[in-house]
Amino acid sequence: MSESVEVRVLLFGAAADVVGWSEKTWPLPSGALLADLIAALESAHPRLAEARGKLVFAVNERYAGPATPLAPGDEIAVIPPVSGGQTAPPVLPPARLTRARIDVERLAREIAATQVGAVATFVGLVREEQDASGRALIALEYSAYEPMALVEMGAIVEAVTSARPLHAVRLVHRLGRLAIGEASVAALVSSPHRADAFDACRELIERLKQSVPIFKKEIWADGGATWVNAI
Repeated sequence: MSESVEVRVLLFGAAADVVGWSEKTWPLPSGALLADLIAALESAHPRLAEARGKLVFAVNERYAGPATPLAPGDEIAVIPPVSGGQTAPPVLPPARLTRARIDVERLAREIAATQVGAVATFVGLVREEQDASGRALIALEYSAYEPMALVEMGAIVEAVTSARPLHAVRLVHRLGRLAIGEASVAALVSSPHRADAFDACRELIERLKQSVPIFKKEIWADGGATWVNAI
């Protein structure tokens, strides 16, 4: 029996109205492509097939074609025509929240350019640890006041980039439940010179930790849970 994977499917606007839901976990066989998911969705919801020419798809916040391979935990968005009537890919903001796994290599490609002499990268990971009573940590759960968090992250990026001659910046934080070893946050900076890249990368993370309304809960092996910096 072949293994299966689960992906998170999001539908927006008229697409959500057509199928009657906006978010669902969808099982697929291991090795499935985006084309396989599209076929399954159209089989379950024939009206999506009728609208195929009007829909575009994104995988982990990037527009994607049918041949895109899917991995466990991927986030797939089904996007109808946007309010302006077109489905041209938008420019993704440098500061983002995501519930999909953080693809650091993709972020690095986004900020690459021939005039770049250095790329500094910081990736925060969920690490193994025990509390004072010996309980083992098995996961972290991140939540946020999302509208404010995005505004604050954008302000941090603007402040950091305006202070130095940088080429590009990415600041991404993941939300939801993360297992040991998964990336929770990534900051990447490209610049003509390494000193500016290093300094900016550090400042991005330090300022994010100080002011962005993102909240962390520790999940323990005995079933208990503890908010970090609980009130």
